[in-house]
Amino acid sequence: MRPDIDLRAALNTRGALITYTISLLALVGAGVLGGVLQALVVEPAIVDVEMTFIVITLPLSLIIPVVTVLMIAGEWSDRSIQTTFLQRPGRLGVLGSKILANIVVVGALLALSVGLAALGTWIGGMVGDGASFESFRDVLTTQMAVMGATWLMSLAMAVLAQSAVVGMLLAIGLPFVISTFATIAMATGSDILEKVARAVHLQDAAYRLIDGTAGAFELLPLTLMVLIPLALGARRWSRREIG
Repeated sequence: MRPDIDLRAALNTRGALITYTISLLALVGAGVLGGVLQALVVEPAIVDVEMTFIVITLPLSLIIPVVTVLMIAGEWSDRSIQTTFLQRPGRLGVLGSKILANIVVVGALLALSVGLAALGTWIGGMVGDGASFESFRDVLTTQMAVMGATWLMSLAMAVLAQSAVVGMLLAIGLPFVISTFATIAMATGSDILEKVARAVHLQDAAYRLIDGTAGAFELLPLTLMVLIPLALGARRWSRREIG
Protein backbone atom coordinates (compact mmCIF):
# COMPACT_ATOMS: atom_id res chain seq x y z
CA MET A 1 0.00 0.00 0.00
CA ARG A 2 1.13 3.55 -0.77
CA PRO A 3 -1.10 6.01 1.11
CA ASP A 4 1.45 8.75 0.40
CA ILE A 5 0.64 8.47 -3.32
CA ASP A 6 -3.09 8.76 -2.67
CA LEU A 7 -2.50 11.65 -0.28
CA ARG A 8 -0.53 13.59 -2.89
CA ALA A 9 -3.09 12.75 -5.56
CA ALA A 10 -5.89 14.04 -3.34
CA LEU A 11 -4.13 17.29 -2.45
CA ASN A 12 -2.12 18.29 -5.51
CA THR A 13 -4.94 19.23 -7.88
CA ARG A 14 -6.75 22.47 -8.67
CA GLY A 15 -10.04 20.94 -7.53
CA ALA A 16 -8.48 19.96 -4.20
CA LEU A 17 -7.08 23.48 -3.75
CA ILE A 18 -10.53 24.98 -4.28
CA THR A 19 -12.24 22.40 -2.05
CA TYR A 20 -9.84 22.77 0.86
CA THR A 21 -9.68 26.54 0.59
CA ILE A 22 -13.46 26.83 0.78
CA SER A 23 -13.52 24.28 3.61
CA LEU A 24 -10.89 26.17 5.59
CA LEU A 25 -12.73 29.47 5.18
CA ALA A 26 -16.01 27.84 6.23
CA LEU A 27 -14.46 26.31 9.35
CA VAL A 28 -12.71 29.54 10.36
CA GLY A 29 -15.89 31.53 9.78
CA ALA A 30 -18.01 29.07 11.75
CA GLY A 31 -15.53 29.08 14.65
CA VAL A 32 -15.41 32.86 14.97
CA LEU A 33 -19.15 33.23 14.36
CA GLY A 34 -19.99 30.53 16.90
CA GLY A 35 -17.98 32.26 19.61
CA VAL A 36 -19.14 35.80 18.86
CA LEU A 37 -22.82 34.87 18.51
CA GLN A 38 -22.81 33.23 21.92
CA ALA A 39 -21.35 36.40 23.41
CA LEU A 40 -24.01 38.57 21.75
CA VAL A 41 -27.09 36.35 22.12
CA VAL A 42 -26.70 34.03 25.11
CA GLU A 43 -27.29 35.32 28.64
CA PRO A 44 -25.08 35.30 30.62
CA ALA A 45 -22.58 36.02 27.85
CA ILE A 46 -20.13 33.28 28.79
CA VAL A 47 -18.91 31.49 25.67
CA ASP A 48 -18.81 27.68 25.89
CA VAL A 49 -16.28 25.77 23.79
CA GLU A 50 -18.62 22.85 23.10
CA MET A 51 -21.29 25.17 21.71
CA THR A 52 -18.67 26.79 19.49
CA PHE A 53 -17.61 23.38 18.22
CA ILE A 54 -21.23 22.42 17.53
CA VAL A 55 -21.47 25.46 15.24
CA ILE A 56 -18.30 24.30 13.48
CA THR A 57 -19.83 20.84 12.95
CA LEU A 58 -22.46 22.41 10.66
CA PRO A 59 -20.00 22.92 7.78
CA LEU A 60 -17.81 20.05 8.98
CA SER A 61 -20.70 17.59 8.54
CA LEU A 62 -20.68 18.49 4.84
CA ILE A 63 -16.92 18.79 4.41
CA ILE A 64 -16.14 15.31 5.75
CA PRO A 65 -18.48 13.49 3.31
CA VAL A 66 -17.30 15.58 0.35
CA VAL A 67 -13.60 15.03 1.10
CA THR A 68 -14.07 11.33 1.86
CA VAL A 69 -16.14 10.56 -1.22
CA LEU A 70 -13.80 12.45 -3.53
CA MET A 71 -10.73 10.69 -2.14
CA ILE A 72 -12.24 7.21 -2.26
CA ALA A 73 -14.51 7.30 -5.30
CA GLY A 74 -13.28 10.24 -7.35
CA GLU A 75 -11.06 8.15 -9.61
CA TRP A 76 -13.97 5.87 -10.48
CA SER A 77 -15.99 8.83 -11.69
CA ASP A 78 -13.28 10.23 -13.96
CA ARG A 79 -12.11 6.70 -14.94
CA SER A 80 -8.53 7.40 -13.92
CA ILE A 81 -8.83 4.40 -11.60
CA GLN A 82 -7.86 2.21 -14.57
CA THR A 83 -4.43 3.85 -14.70
CA THR A 84 -4.08 3.46 -10.92
CA PHE A 85 -4.83 -0.26 -11.09
CA LEU A 86 -2.34 -0.73 -13.92
CA GLN A 87 0.40 1.03 -11.97
CA ARG A 88 -0.44 -0.53 -8.60
CA PRO A 89 -1.61 -4.15 -8.84
CA GLY A 90 -3.87 -5.31 -6.02
CA ARG A 91 -7.20 -3.55 -5.98
CA LEU A 92 -7.91 -4.05 -2.29
CA GLY A 93 -4.46 -2.71 -1.52
CA VAL A 94 -5.35 0.46 -3.42
CA LEU A 95 -8.60 0.72 -1.45
CA GLY A 96 -6.77 0.29 1.85
CA SER A 97 -4.23 2.91 0.78
CA LYS A 98 -6.97 5.41 -0.04
CA ILE A 99 -8.66 4.80 3.29
CA LEU A 100 -5.40 5.42 5.19
CA ALA A 101 -4.83 8.64 3.25
CA ASN A 102 -8.39 9.71 3.99
CA ILE A 103 -7.90 9.04 7.71
CA VAL A 104 -4.93 11.43 7.68
CA VAL A 105 -6.90 14.19 5.94
CA VAL A 106 -10.06 13.81 8.05
CA GLY A 107 -7.95 13.60 11.22
CA ALA A 108 -6.25 16.87 10.28
CA LEU A 109 -9.63 18.51 9.64
CA LEU A 110 -10.93 17.38 13.03
CA ALA A 111 -7.80 18.59 14.83
CA LEU A 112 -8.06 21.93 13.04
CA SER A 113 -11.73 22.19 13.99
CA VAL A 114 -10.94 21.62 17.67
CA GLY A 115 -8.28 24.33 17.52
CA LEU A 116 -10.67 26.73 15.80
CA ALA A 117 -13.33 26.00 18.43
CA ALA A 118 -10.88 26.98 21.15
CA LEU A 119 -9.85 30.11 19.23
CA GLY A 120 -13.46 31.10 18.49
CA THR A 121 -14.37 30.59 22.13
CA TRP A 122 -11.47 32.80 23.26
CA ILE A 123 -12.46 35.54 20.79
CA GLY A 124 -16.09 35.32 21.88
CA GLY A 125 -15.01 35.47 25.50
CA MET A 126 -13.28 38.80 24.87
CA VAL A 127 -16.49 40.14 23.30
CA GLY A 128 -18.71 38.77 26.05
CA ASP A 129 -18.23 38.04 29.74
CA GLY A 130 -15.54 35.40 29.40
CA ALA A 131 -14.90 31.96 27.95
CA SER A 132 -15.57 28.53 29.43
CA PHE A 133 -13.48 25.50 28.50
CA GLU A 134 -15.00 23.15 31.06
CA SER A 135 -16.83 21.22 28.34
CA PHE A 136 -13.65 20.64 26.30
CA ARG A 137 -13.74 17.00 27.35
CA ASP A 138 -17.19 16.66 25.76
CA VAL A 139 -15.76 18.07 22.53
CA LEU A 140 -13.09 15.36 22.50
CA THR A 141 -15.54 12.57 23.38
CA THR A 142 -19.19 13.14 22.46
CA GLN A 143 -18.68 15.50 19.53
CA MET A 144 -15.72 13.54 18.16
CA ALA A 145 -17.80 10.34 18.33
CA VAL A 146 -20.55 11.96 16.26
CA MET A 147 -18.03 13.24 13.71
CA GLY A 148 -16.47 9.78 13.65
CA ALA A 149 -19.87 8.30 12.87
CA THR A 150 -20.28 10.83 10.06
CA TRP A 151 -16.91 9.79 8.63
CA LEU A 152 -17.65 6.06 8.89
CA MET A 153 -20.93 6.43 7.01
CA SER A 154 -19.29 8.63 4.38
CA LEU A 155 -16.54 6.06 3.91
CA ALA A 156 -19.01 3.19 3.62
CA MET A 157 -21.15 5.03 1.07
CA ALA A 158 -18.08 6.02 -0.98
CA VAL A 159 -16.79 2.45 -1.13
CA LEU A 160 -20.25 1.10 -1.93
CA ALA A 161 -21.19 3.64 -4.60
CA GLN A 162 -17.77 4.04 -6.30
CA SER A 163 -19.17 7.23 -7.79
CA ALA A 164 -18.53 10.76 -6.60
CA VAL A 165 -22.06 11.98 -7.29
CA VAL A 166 -23.94 8.97 -5.93
CA GLY A 167 -21.55 8.68 -2.98
CA MET A 168 -22.15 12.30 -1.95
CA LEU A 169 -25.90 11.92 -2.30
CA LEU A 170 -25.83 8.90 0.00
CA ALA A 171 -23.25 10.27 2.46
CA ILE A 172 -24.98 13.64 2.86
CA GLY A 173 -28.60 12.68 2.20
CA LEU A 174 -28.93 9.54 4.31
CA PRO A 175 -28.03 11.14 7.69
CA PHE A 176 -30.53 13.94 6.97
CA VAL A 177 -33.29 11.49 6.05
CA ILE A 178 -32.56 9.27 9.05
CA SER A 179 -32.49 12.23 11.48
CA THR A 180 -35.80 13.49 10.07
CA PHE A 181 -37.34 10.04 10.38
CA ALA A 182 -36.10 9.76 13.98
CA THR A 183 -37.69 13.11 14.83
CA ILE A 184 -40.98 12.00 13.29
CA ALA A 185 -40.80 8.71 15.19
CA MET A 186 -40.32 10.55 18.49
CA ALA A 187 -43.17 12.93 17.69
CA THR A 188 -45.59 10.07 16.97
CA GLY A 189 -44.56 8.18 20.08
CA SER A 190 -44.52 4.92 18.14
CA ASP A 191 -42.23 2.38 19.79
CA ILE A 192 -41.83 0.45 16.52
CA LEU A 193 -40.85 3.55 14.54
CA GLU A 194 -38.39 4.60 17.24
CA LYS A 195 -36.71 1.18 17.14
CA VAL A 196 -36.49 1.34 13.35
CA ALA A 197 -34.91 4.78 13.62
CA ARG A 198 -32.44 3.59 16.25
CA ALA A 199 -31.51 0.64 14.05
CA VAL A 200 -30.11 2.95 11.35
CA HIS A 201 -29.18 6.12 13.30
CA LEU A 202 -25.40 5.83 13.54
CA GLN A 203 -24.88 9.26 15.14
CA ASP A 204 -27.39 8.43 17.89
CA ALA A 205 -25.59 5.15 18.53
CA ALA A 206 -22.34 7.10 18.89
CA TYR A 207 -23.99 9.39 21.47
CA ARG A 208 -25.26 6.40 23.43
CA LEU A 209 -21.85 4.74 23.32
CA ILE A 210 -20.14 7.78 24.83
CA ASP A 211 -22.76 8.41 27.56
CA GLY A 212 -22.70 4.74 28.57
CA THR A 213 -26.30 3.86 27.62
CA ALA A 214 -25.43 1.81 24.52
CA GLY A 215 -26.40 -1.83 24.40
CA ALA A 216 -26.26 -4.62 21.87
CA PHE A 217 -28.99 -2.85 19.86
CA GLU A 218 -26.53 -0.03 19.04
CA LEU A 219 -24.48 -2.51 16.99
CA LEU A 220 -27.27 -2.53 14.40
CA PRO A 221 -26.51 0.94 12.95
CA LEU A 222 -22.83 0.05 12.71
CA THR A 223 -23.67 -3.20 10.95
CA LEU A 224 -26.37 -1.87 8.63
CA MET A 225 -24.87 1.51 7.75
CA VAL A 226 -21.13 0.75 7.80
CA LEU A 227 -20.02 -2.89 7.89
CA ILE A 228 -22.42 -4.31 5.28
CA PRO A 229 -21.95 -1.43 2.78
CA LEU A 230 -18.17 -1.66 3.27
CA ALA A 231 -18.17 -5.41 2.67
CA LEU A 232 -20.37 -5.14 -0.43
CA GLY A 233 -18.35 -2.21 -1.72
CA ALA A 234 -15.01 -3.94 -1.18
CA ARG A 235 -16.29 -7.01 -3.06
CA ARG A 236 -17.48 -4.83 -5.92
CA TRP A 237 -14.21 -2.86 -5.83
CA SER A 238 -12.20 -6.03 -6.36
CA ARG A 239 -14.37 -7.33 -9.23
CA ARG A 240 -15.87 -4.34 -11.00
CA GLU A 241 -15.04 -3.95 -14.66
CA ILE A 242 -13.81 -0.55 -15.78
CA GLY A 243 -15.44 0.90 -18.85
